[in-house]
Amino acid sequence: MSTTASTKVDATTKKSKAPASSGVENLGPAFDPFAPVDDTPSVEKTVGSKNDKIHIRLQQRNGRKTLTTVQGIPKKFDHTKILKAMKKEFACNGTVVKPDEAGEDDSPAPTGVKPNLGDVLQLQGDQRTVVRQFLIDAGIVAQKEAKDSIVVHGY
Repeated sequence: MSTTASTKVDATTKKSKAPASSGVENLGPAFDPFAPVDDTPSVEKTVGSKNDKIHIRLQQRNGRKTLTTVQGIPKKFDHTKILKAMKKEFACNGTVVKPDEAGEDDSPAPTGVKPNLGDVLQLQGDQRTVVRQFLIDAGIVAQKEAKDSIVVHGY
């Protein structure tokens, strides 16, 4: 029986020939998932990116009448010229509402939405799909960025 015990000891010594750290060498340095990283976006960058979006909404008026509102078009574009081109192309009426003119109660934005996204373009009727295509065709929003920067509410 002493011979079987010595073979068991030999078997265990053969298993431990390789150093314990040999399998870990190719994994690289230790990684801490909670360590701060330099390229993580700051809170200011993520919060500011929401304001860069263009929001297209549909508001129900009385009966079958609807109103399409467009908010968030950059200030470098002339909103009245954009609205004039939209009215001509879509054969509908519309207006530009300045955030200074609109009070707290009569804001054209739906309830719960901050009205600080700049001027609001109002168009008569359901013009959501054609407004989105117009913004892309006019060059206000690039085709590649349209999916991320244009938000159509109500679909």
